[in-house]
Amino acid sequence: MAHTARRAPCPQCERRRQRLRARSPLLNTLCLPVTRWGFTALAIGAVYAEMTIPALLAGSAAVLAWRYR
Repeated sequence: MAHTARRAPCPQCERRRQRLRARSPLLNTLCLPVTRWGFTALAIGAVYAEMTIPALLAGSAAVLAWRYR
């Protein structure tokens, strides 16, 4: 079984992430795995259906959700 080493986030990034989560209920919602995968699936579906504006909106929400997980 392969084990991949995962580097711990730097303390400054971890503090910033915790501070953002504490202040914003929206970011607290984005931290859920269901939300991350949901926005990702919506972005892929919108790209597949050739809907530009919804794809950009869902994609930006997915990027935020994955960034602040």
